[in-house]
Amino acid sequence: MDGKKLSRCTLEQLRIMTVKRVKSGESPESVIAALGFHRSQIYKWLSLYREGGEDALKSKKAPSKQPKLNGKQLKELYNIITQKNPLQLQFEFALWTRVMVRELIKTQYNIGLSEVSVGRLLRTLGLSSQKPIYKAYQRNEEKVKTWKKEYFPQIKICKIRRCRDIFW
Repeated sequence: MDGKKLSRCTLEQLRIMTVKRVKSGESPESVIAALGFHRSQIYKWLSLYREGGEDALKSKKAPSKQPKLNGKQLKELYNIITQKNPLQLQFEFALWTRVMVRELIKTQYNIGLSEVSVGRLLRTLGLSSQKPIYKAYQRNEEKVKTWKKEYFPQIKICKIRRCRDIFW
């Protein structure tokens, strides 16, 4: 056993208890065998204890992953997205997409991110896809049904024939 499936707190208590048992006179080999760990593990724990006391056996907070973009870069990115139209930056479409933001980050900062990471980053910046909360009060349901039934199928056929995307 290597303890990877045990919680940090449990491992900490286990290390402290094991060292105390060895200090009280038990053999390191028998203590570690009873716990089911590899014999080299107890010598690492004893070494830590000798160098730093019981505090050295306590769990430490896991280091967090460093963000790929720093604060200045995030601010620049936010300003670009909120103040510029993608067409101004030679993108083919006028609305920002995660793919476009991903390309922007790659060209501006030479940092590669996945689309999912870009989505997370945009949410962190307070930018998310917007959907209207209410329907327009002028909306005529009969005209909408007619449009969906007569005109939209024609648009779809045209899209398929010309291999183009439709943006709303």
